[in-house]
Amino acid sequence: MHIGANLITNDTTISILDVAPRVEAAGLHSIFQGEHSHIPVDTVFPALDGTVPDFYKRFPDLFVTMAGAAAVTTTLRLGTGVVLPAEHQALRLAKAVASLDQLSRGRVDFGVGYGWNAPEMTNNGVDPARRRTATREHVRVIRQLWADDVVEHHGELTSFTPSWSLPKPAQTTAGRAGPPILIGAAAGPRTFADVLDYADGWYPLTGPTLIDDAAELRRLAAEQGRTVEISACEMAGQSGIPWYCDDAAAKGNLRDAAQRYADGGIDRLVVGVPVDSISHLEDALAVLADVAVACRRDRTNA
Repeated sequence: MHIGANLITNDTTISILDVAPRVEAAGLHSIFQGEHSHIPVDTVFPALDGTVPDFYKRFPDLFVTMAGAAAVTTTLRLGTGVVLPAEHQALRLAKAVASLDQLSRGRVDFGVGYGWNAPEMTNNGVDPARRRTATREHVRVIRQLWADDVVEHHGELTSFTPSWSLPKPAQTTAGRAGPPILIGAAAGPRTFADVLDYADGWYPLTGPTLIDDAAELRRLAAEQGRTVEISACEMAGQSGIPWYCDDAAAKGNLRDAAQRYADGGIDRLVVGVPVDSISHLEDALAVLADVAVACRRDRTNA
């Protein structure tokens, strides 16, 4: 099982230009960061009694951030955790992801989500009740734009005349043009149907049913003669830690959790890391590096 780092960098934290090379030097597999175009004042946060924390108001542009990370690393996978395709224009998003994949020489993992913030969706012209429909149509169009020389589309929510969309991504995944697409959403029949319909994997938060849910998704995939990649994001105290890992006291809990998830068939565990200072980050990365080494040793001995 691979170990990655989940980041929430912004204008008040240390720079992605300082974070990304340290994550790579620690031997970790990937970084993930999410996005929000803006946070409406009437947002009700799904924790903290509904109050929006300051860091959540400060998401930078995700593709500028990941381009910076690509420029200062050579092997680190660059995950969008997650992009909200329903709130993007499909032509622009297809080009942004393809451009980042070219710039990074094929290191992008395209994590997508449906969105939860209804006021944000409404401001971006999306009916919250149709966010899954919009996500599905946009991602399918994006896949076509990555694959075909000339694309024309006239759908329910997106329409454009015959067009070139270049550059194409550097990667090919499972015989299809473009980086792997991971759906970041809670387990359930609709989510699993979407994973098997237009994605390559699943990227949920960890939780008590994760291993059973992963087994069910793999069973459904096997019925279709295919496999799926399952990554999971460890946050919000799932291993007795806060949203990030920051000291040696968390090591035992994380190693136990990593072993449990690896035994349960999880392919990658992405753990939050602090980005308030270099020293704080490096302490966390030392813990995660130890966990990553243990996971590699277990894979080798298996």
